[in-house]
Amino acid sequence: MQNINRGFSAILIRNLKRSKITIFATGWIIIILILSLFPFIFAPYNPNATFAGKTNMPPSGSFIFGTDYVGRDVLSQIIWGARTSFFIALGAVIIELIIALPIGLLAGYFGSWVDQLFMRFADAILCIPTIVLLIVAVTLFRAQSEISIILVMGLVNWPWLAKTIRGETLRVREEDFVIAAKSLGFSDFYIIRSHVLPNIISPIIVISTFDMAWFILYEATISFIGLGNPTIPSWGRLLYVGRGFLATAPWITIFPGIFIMLTVFSINIFGDFLSDMLALKIT
Repeated sequence: MQNINRGFSAILIRNLKRSKITIFATGWIIIILILSLFPFIFAPYNPNATFAGKTNMPPSGSFIFGTDYVGRDVLSQIIWGARTSFFIALGAVIIELIIALPIGLLAGYFGSWVDQLFMRFADAILCIPTIVLLIVAVTLFRAQSEISIILVMGLVNWPWLAKTIRGETLRVREEDFVIAAKSLGFSDFYIIRSHVLPNIISPIIVISTFDMAWFILYEATISFIGLGNPTIPSWGRLLYVGRGFLATAPWITIFPGIFIMLTVFSINIFGDFLSDMLALKIT
């Protein structure tokens, strides 16, 4: 087993080195992750600190990404905004998994009325576009804190993941090793835990990675339309602030927009790479 894992690790590193775009994506994710973990080290100023007489200043030596309309450093807000985006995205994925994993497993494994009950409920949620449902939920529950936004995102987006888990469970439950376990008298929940779940974990990891990118976009959208918390630095909030200064101070919008674009792009590239590698390991 150790030799297999070492061989897979060697293949993973070799394939990573062959793809420059994947190297860039992985490097960018690492940079953003480090910034989100230690913003107090890398941010040159307090993100909410204002500098009198330095409003809407263009990029310079003192303010690398310029300042906004009240004199706050844009770079510091972007660095602290990385923490907000990653914290919310990761938290939403965890909430999504907590809901979708048991529902998808139970619906796929037991089928019958259990499947019908859960999947029809999921279909009812999916009838409404996710972003519309998210905006309505945030407005209805006045979700402005990071925790409340995380909960709303996870509650709105779980049906997509649950359907994927259900589909994979339907496939695995027909495998010979599952049928053999049933014939030996093992309980259903033991089979789900020991045989089904380990064999569907790869697609769950991949889908969760892609969902991280979606949640970053959702958070940016919520903040951009003015529903986020104005006291919490975020990339979407910077877009919201800068939208009225595109002609006079475009850097307020351009730099956070670039960070959102590169981060979402990098996560998707890394997700594709992860999907290919996990498929290779399975085969």
